[in-house]
Amino acid sequence: MKYIRLLLAGLAAGLPAAGFAQSPNLAASTYIGVEFGTGKVSLNCPANTACSRVDSNLTVRAGHRFDPSWAFEVTYAHIDADWGFLGRNYSAEYTGFGVGAAYTLPLSTSVGAVLRFGGASNELKLQPAVGLSGNNPGTTSTRSVQPYAGLGLSWQFARHWSTSLNVDLTRAALRDSPTSPKQTVTVRTLGAGIAFNF
Repeated sequence: MKYIRLLLAGLAAGLPAAGFAQSPNLAASTYIGVEFGTGKVSLNCPANTACSRVDSNLTVRAGHRFDPSWAFEVTYAHIDADWGFLGRNYSAEYTGFGVGAAYTLPLSTSVGAVLRFGGASNELKLQPAVGLSGNNPGTTSTRSVQPYAGLGLSWQFARHWSTSLNVDLTRAALRDSPTSPKQTVTVRTLGAGIAFNF
């Protein structure tokens, strides 16, 4: 009888917690999400004029919340930017791997504002246009470690699913040629995504 009473007491204590776990909440411990949107790389265009190349962006995030407000997060972001100028084709490819923290400010039981910050290993590949002589200058790839920051709005509409809008900013280094000095450009991603919360 003693063991039965202990078992019943344990079940009774666990029922409220189990009921709460079925409702949407911002404290789901582990999550992985994918986002699609636009990415902008602020490059120098031909004739050394400032411009921004905008194209599609893919971002993947995985994180673990160690309390309702703070999470450890890793990110992957990729942008492909292609454009033309007087019949010449150029391309820039950005890839970033980030490690950082995400802070969630609850706005309701299922909606939260998210602030992100951390460091990222960024690579920017530039393919200049083929010259008039037909010589291909080749692709220049430059890596750098840069800080990043982001802001998002998340809505957890079911126990395991959430959707979000996010904007992230970082920097990347770039060389016009293998021997030229590095220049720093701004990289921005803007996207909408969906995440699975374990």
